[in-house]
Amino acid sequence: MALKGQLSDFNLAEILQLIASQQKSGFLNVEAQRSLVFIFDKGFLISTRDRRVESRDPLRSYLKAYGFFNESDWKNIDYVEENSNLDLTEILLSEDLLNNEELDRVLRSMAQEMTHQGMKLHRGRYDFNPTKGVPPGVRSPYRLDVQGLLMEAARRLDEEQNLKDALPSPEITFSPGPKDMPQEDLSPISQRIMELALSGLALGKIIRQGHVESFVVLDLLNKWCTQEILVPSQTGPVESEGGGETKKSRKLKLGRKLGLRSFPLIILLIIAFGSAGWARWIEMPIIPSTDGQELREAQLRSEVINAAQLYRYTENMWPETLTELVRGGQLSPETMATVLDLGWKYNLNKRQDHFTLTQ
Repeated sequence: MALKGQLSDFNLAEILQLIASQQKSGFLNVEAQRSLVFIFDKGFLISTRDRRVESRDPLRSYLKAYGFFNESDWKNIDYVEENSNLDLTEILLSEDLLNNEELDRVLRSMAQEMTHQGMKLHRGRYDFNPTKGVPPGVRSPYRLDVQGLLMEAARRLDEEQNLKDALPSPEITFSPGPKDMPQEDLSPISQRIMELALSGLALGKIIRQGHVESFVVLDLLNKWCTQEILVPSQTGPVESEGGGETKKSRKLKLGRKLGLRSFPLIILLIIAFGSAGWARWIEMPIIPSTDGQELREAQLRSEVINAAQLYRYTENMWPETLTELVRGGQLSPETMATVLDLGWKYNLNKRQDHFTLTQ
């Protein structure tokens, strides 16, 4: 059964249900604003990574978007990948970066997020290529029931706007509420999100370091706020009715927003931005260092880079302008105002697949 068509005629949910109900094996490729692949074995989803072709690995994008591993770890991963025939999943296990249980959770979470995002697509093409037996080239397979996958994706679509209304700004921070949560009620992921929230990080940074898809982070934090376990507070600037920054926010100085929060953070930033690995992604301006200015600018660059990478992962392309990051919640208006005050200009090079920030 070979299937081809337009998403305007059959949406992703209908296509996945058809493949599952007929217990087919093969590769479903979706080419739209974001390219997706779903691999099936007898109607069960077993992977969302087609490693037979050279393309951007969605697993690598997922891990980077949600803060897995430091720059040193990624340099080691790249080195092993370049000097061996190991798949990324095999490298993660062999280098003890993830265990089998953690890797399985990551792959399943990635599949759930891809389904959630794919169900938003209304334009594009799909092409299902059937195979006899288990599709070839699948690494670290799992078995997901399509019906359960779609039900959870539908739930997320229904609740997504409510979560954005409840937690509308990436600058929201959290403090302990009047009620306590027993520690035994927290899963490892919940424990991590709670620790990040209580450490004083803003919502956007919690998402970028949460080790789980953004919906799960928002869902957990909103639930804890509703239960009065956490209390949210808006620390970012107030936006004008038109969505732009107010004059007050535009005048905020770099030091006010990007203070040196902790010595360990400074060390991590020095290591991260001293690495040549970023050169493949983004070219940054070199600005003279005076009285800690370089470190404060490094924090700003980190926010812009993380926001752009998160946007690229979810939208499968770099943003046209930094304003799109603000609209999407990946970048705060305050950070945007600081970038403008510094005179940095965002230049997108689609052909070479990178952007630059220049003065």
